[in-house]
Amino acid sequence: MAALPPFLILLDLSALMSSGVRHWQEFSRLGECFIPKAVLEEVQMLCSHAIEPNQERTAREFVRFFPESGWKATTSIAQHAALKPIEGHVLSKKTRLSLAAAQAAYGLARSRPEGLVVVAANDQGLVQRLRMLNTPNLCGMPLTVLVQWSRTARKPPVVANQLHAMRLMVGAFSPTAGKPSSDSKTSIASPARPKPSQMAQSKERYPARRSVRPVQIFYNLLTLAIVAIAVLAVWRVVHPPSFNQLWRQFPMVGKPL
Repeated sequence: MAALPPFLILLDLSALMSSGVRHWQEFSRLGECFIPKAVLEEVQMLCSHAIEPNQERTAREFVRFFPESGWKATTSIAQHAALKPIEGHVLSKKTRLSLAAAQAAYGLARSRPEGLVVVAANDQGLVQRLRMLNTPNLCGMPLTVLVQWSRTARKPPVVANQLHAMRLMVGAFSPTAGKPSSDSKTSIASPARPKPSQMAQSKERYPARRSVRPVQIFYNLLTLAIVAIAVLAVWRVVHPPSFNQLWRQFPMVGKPL
C-alpha cells in the first residue's frame, strides 16, 4: 500500500471561531495545522474588539493556544484567475478574509506539492471557490466534516477523491515512466534463442562432427574387403585371361586360378 501524503489542515476565520481548544487539539492529530496570517491578525484584534462575548472568548483561547500548539501562520500567497475580486466592487471584511484564506490555501498547495491541503470553512463560497481551482492536492470541507474525521479517523469522501487524484498525478509524471521495466532489462541481457528454422539452416551449413569409434572402422574395412572379393569373383568369371594376368602380379600368388 502506498504511503499517504501529509495532511495540511488550514482553518479560515469562520471555522476557527466555531470551534474550541478540544477541536484544535484533535485537528493537530490529523497533520500539520495552519492558519492564514490575515486570519491570525483578525483573531488577535477580536481579543479586545469583538462585538460578541463568545467571539472574544474564542479569540483569547486561540491566542493562548497558538504559541505552544505547533500550528503555523502561513504567509504563502498564490494568485489564480478564480481568486481575483471583481473589479469595481468594494469588498467587505468578511469577503476579504475569505479571499485571503483561499489565496493562502492555494499558495500552501503550490509550495507543498507533496502534501494534501485540507481547508475547513463554514463559508460555502470559499469551499466552492477552492473546488473551482481544480488543484489535485487542495480541497475544502465544512467544519463539521473535519470534526467527524478527527474523531472517527475515517477519511471523508472528498479527501479520498483528492488522494486518488494525487496518485494519478504522481503516476503521470513518474521519473520511471517510459523506462524499460526489470523484465525488459532481463530479456535484453539474456541471449536470444534461435528460431527452429535458423537452427535447421545452421545444421545444413555446419554439419555436426560425428565421433569415430574403432568398431565402426572395423566394419567399414570388412565391408570394403567383401566388396573387393565380389568384384574379383565377377571379373574372373567374365574375363579369365585378364584376371589371371593381374593375379600373377601378386608376389605370393604362384599359379593362376
